[in-house]
Amino acid sequence: MRYFLQALSSAALAAGFTAFSPQAQADEVPPSQYLPVLDFYADSLVTARSIAAVCAPPSSPARDDKAWEEAAEILVASLWADGFPADFVRSVKARLDHPLIPAKIDCNNGSKIDELAGSEDEGWVQLIKGMLKGTGLRAVETPVSDAQWTEIKATIEGDLPAQTKLFDCVGAVGFGLLPTLIHDWNGMLIEVGQKLIAAGLPRDEVSAELNAADANHLWHKPDAATLASLRRSCKEDKGWYERLATMSYAGISVEVGKRLPALSTSETGDQ
Repeated sequence: MRYFLQALSSAALAAGFTAFSPQAQADEVPPSQYLPVLDFYADSLVTARSIAAVCAPPSSPARDDKAWEEAAEILVASLWADGFPADFVRSVKARLDHPLIPAKIDCNNGSKIDELAGSEDEGWVQLIKGMLKGTGLRAVETPVSDAQWTEIKATIEGDLPAQTKLFDCVGAVGFGLLPTLIHDWNGMLIEVGQKLIAAGLPRDEVSAELNAADANHLWHKPDAATLASLRRSCKEDKGWYERLATMSYAGISVEVGKRLPALSTSETGDQ
């Protein structure tokens, strides 16, 4: 898992998750600088919703449970995509997913917090999007559903037996190609990881999935007896060769892309 976490972290840095530097622009604030305020922000959202349950009229956008769920999914996916620590993102998700507890408050005493007014005016989704835009964070506006993530993982995992056979057979009958093949495969996995992280999926889950597909997990140096057996079987059944000749082993990246929602992210207001 560590390999892909490091590789994906490096990719994130290349994408703009930079620390402070003399060349840094005002809107290139690293995620770590937002941790205290977004921790407070998440608590404030929950408080605002609990007040809305008591004080806002039934028709108020602040009482829209479906919009709350959508806004929560956008915020959590955006935090993943922006490189926030896993423990922090999961803490925010747990708070936003917690069942609503109506506030014990006198709605006539002027104690409503400011966020409630915002949620009543524009609704939870626009409130979250506005915050993300204002901070320069990228907003994942169409998060990947659990069903889509399950399908993506099945797509990756379903390809691994054929790729394992390809590694084994290339190593057995054409070992000179094996280093390049491993380079291409793992490079493709990093590309897939970048797509999945940009879509707002949990980095540790992405890393675990891709580490299971890593070439060094699929292929192991064979002993002499295994190598001799592979040479015989791979010459008899050359189904693996078509996969090599057509480079269809690189198709996972395309298949994963097909199963992701149409990329709809914004960063500092740009699409």
